[in-house]
Amino acid sequence: MSEDLLTELHRRIEDEIDGLTVMPDGLRAVVDARFGEISLCIDHDPEEEMIRVSVAVAPPAGAGRSFLVWCLALNARYWDVKVGLDSRGRLLAHADLDADEGVDIERLAEAVVERAEAVVDVLDEDLVEWLLERELGTPDQRERWQSEREEEEDA
Repeated sequence: MSEDLLTELHRRIEDEIDGLTVMPDGLRAVVDARFGEISLCIDHDPEEEMIRVSVAVAPPAGAGRSFLVWCLALNARYWDVKVGLDSRGRLLAHADLDADEGVDIERLAEAVVERAEAVVDVLDEDLVEWLLERELGTPDQRERWQSEREEEEDA
């Protein structure tokens, strides 16, 4: 069922998410986001009857306790995306969707695309702005984030 569901999802959303490919462990796409190049993952857990849409990145170096407070506040603000740590200690932004056996595949596909955008937005909008305010990140990252902020303001 897992492989069939992911294959069905791929057919329905491959035009919506650039570079989406079927891999042995799920659907994957490399997204060139404001945050930087990130890997978007779409996985199916048949036992839990759910689809997880996620991105994982290294937590910001030097962020300290205030970063944990930011994560908790973000979880309280968003109902569709949660932030935590994965098993390797990376920052995980994820959205879980019900995918029981009788799921409406069209609605699920729409929800996956919406959640994929929301997961990336958490990094691009919330995390990047938080990092810029605290002058965290490498000089190259900060330059990229700042220039993209200025481009958005000019648009």
